[in-house]
Amino acid sequence: YKKKFMDDYLEFEKDTKILKSINLDDFSVEDLREYIEQLKKEVERVKSELEKKLKFQTEAEKYFK
Repeated sequence: YKKKFMDDYLEFEKDTKILKSINLDDFSVEDLREYIEQLKKEVERVKSELEKKLKFQTEAEKYFK
């Protein structure tokens, strides 16, 4: 059994950076559970990055008022 990682699941449109839908038909129950856990971690990573960028944006706006 080969352990899967986020890169095995996610594909993006190059121009739009939109996540492509993946076919879940071939996933086992365990694969689906693992996928959910990896997606949760990815959501937290994205939230952290967003928070960092919003803080930076707020700081930058102070200099341009």
